[in-house]
Amino acid sequence: MSVVIRRSTGLANNREWDEWATLLDSVIYDSDAQRNKYDDIVTALTMEKTSKRWGEKSITMGGLGDFQAKTEGAAATQDEYEQGYEKFVEHATFALEVEISKELKDDNMLDDAKQKTINLVQAYKRTRARLATQAITNAVGAATTISFNGATIDITTGDGLALFNEAHLLKSVSGTTQCNYFSDVLGSTTAVLNKASNKMRNFKDDRGNVLGFLPDTIIMPGNDPEYEDFVKRVIGSDGEVGSNNNDINTQRGKWKLVVDPEWTPTISATNHPVILLSSEAAKAIQGTKFYDRTKLDIATDVDVHSRNLTYNGFARMSITHPNWRHVMMIGDANSSTTL
Repeated sequence: MSVVIRRSTGLANNREWDEWATLLDSVIYDSDAQRNKYDDIVTALTMEKTSKRWGEKSITMGGLGDFQAKTEGAAATQDEYEQGYEKFVEHATFALEVEISKELKDDNMLDDAKQKTINLVQAYKRTRARLATQAITNAVGAATTISFNGATIDITTGDGLALFNEAHLLKSVSGTTQCNYFSDVLGSTTAVLNKASNKMRNFKDDRGNVLGFLPDTIIMPGNDPEYEDFVKRVIGSDGEVGSNNNDINTQRGKWKLVVDPEWTPTISATNHPVILLSSEAAKAIQGTKFYDRTKLDIATDVDVHSRNLTYNGFARMSITHPNWRHVMMIGDANSSTTL
């Protein structure tokens, strides 16, 4: 993460706070360096990027056409990559502040002070994870934006539709749509998982070329333990799950399971949403990107009126979906399309 701590001039050689501030700064650096579940969520769901601008634009590209036959000595047919949809995102600013009271210091409650600064770092990491989770899991159907901690977040892809939609457009092929949003629940066998994988493999780029990417990551809500147990058996069992046959389990070794505790949809008999993601596609075709414009930046100062030590956290970040072909959602009862 590489947190930055900026001390005010008022803290320089401050007899009252200098020693404590030094100890608390060390605690912040240690907490920031320790990778936790929030960091893992962002890494699993998105491609993490840094930015040095106020916003970022992504452009998707369609593939080349096929090689064409030519006569001896003739020039080759020239072709160009075809530009797909563009997607621009502006970074949002988030901030949070904690105070270490003079009374806390006078009473030598250093452990309590340490916990406050640790919580500031964890709140920053949790904010990143919640932004990634909400911008992805709520990007369904007719939704185009979400409200997140006071900021309006665009959750559409380059075609102007939500990340998960039943009628994604192909820029260069008129009248053709594709769906990555289905109502089929996993059930108790691997049939739906196989169908979903095949569906993603046949996604086409904006020029109409089949991409051939297979999903390799299953992202599940944190409040669906029955399906979580089933998926763990599917991806870990030697034999075919739910069967007395001696057939091999064709799903074993193909999947990484990510359980996102920040995703808690309403679970019912017909609503067990699951996201399938291709990590290869995400990198190759400009999938969901999480930008850190300004990583956690903490300013410290002593308030002359209260004589408290203040830690002010500041960060700028954004998330954007230039493409949709790296993910699909299944098991959502709000979808009217089946595999």
